[in-house]
Amino acid sequence: MISKSELKLIKSLKVKKYRLREKRFIVEGAKNVLELIKSSYEVETILCTQDFYQANRGHLGNCYTEIVSEKILNDVGTFKSNDACIAVVHSREDSQEELDFKKQLFALDGVSDPGNLGTIIRTLDWFGFDQLVCSQDSAELNNPKVINSTMGSFTRLKICYLDLENFLDQCDLAKYGAEMNGSNLYETAIDQPSIIVMGSESHGISDAVKSKLDCSINVPRYGTAESLNVAIATGIIASYLRMS
Repeated sequence: MISKSELKLIKSLKVKKYRLREKRFIVEGAKNVLELIKSSYEVETILCTQDFYQANRGHLGNCYTEIVSEKILNDVGTFKSNDACIAVVHSREDSQEELDFKKQLFALDGVSDPGNLGTIIRTLDWFGFDQLVCSQDSAELNNPKVINSTMGSFTRLKICYLDLENFLDQCDLAKYGAEMNGSNLYETAIDQPSIIVMGSESHGISDAVKSKLDCSINVPRYGTAESLNVAIATGIIASYLRMS
């Protein structure tokens, strides 16, 4: 039976400083946890309801599993209602050396909203792109809001956090940045592989990173909206690359 101290530790992982200290994070919900089990992540513990265990025991492998109540899941996790499971997972960090420069890369410059990061990861997975570089001031991958919004896609991407300016300076691939004043996306022949840099909605691409770009591209606007959500813009560009 899981102890109060163990539950307290799991609950603390909702907070970034404890995730960093413990080098662990939580994954919630049936979809995310089942995707997680199939991945290369190291799962420490799964807390789950009796119903989830009975329905999925054949998929849990050798993972250490504790049967708990929905009340406990709701208390230690971030979901308002969780009738399935929570997994405690060891953090890992993909390195620059693991990137394949023969494949398309996307990069995020200061995209700090967790929901946007999670949606971008899920969108890139949809279009079959599996590499993402994030500036060090982008949202934290292990934030529960990021993990939850990926719907398991975080397990299939290499996601590196690094000094983006230095990375672009050293990389020989063509570099494109999404900007309001860029060339029309649909009239631009984009090299593949290349690096597509997306900036935050509020600040755009930083001047330091902008100086490393070879070309700026823009998703053309036909209406009167002031801006386009960065995750949606990433999806449009990813779709265009697949059609090119």
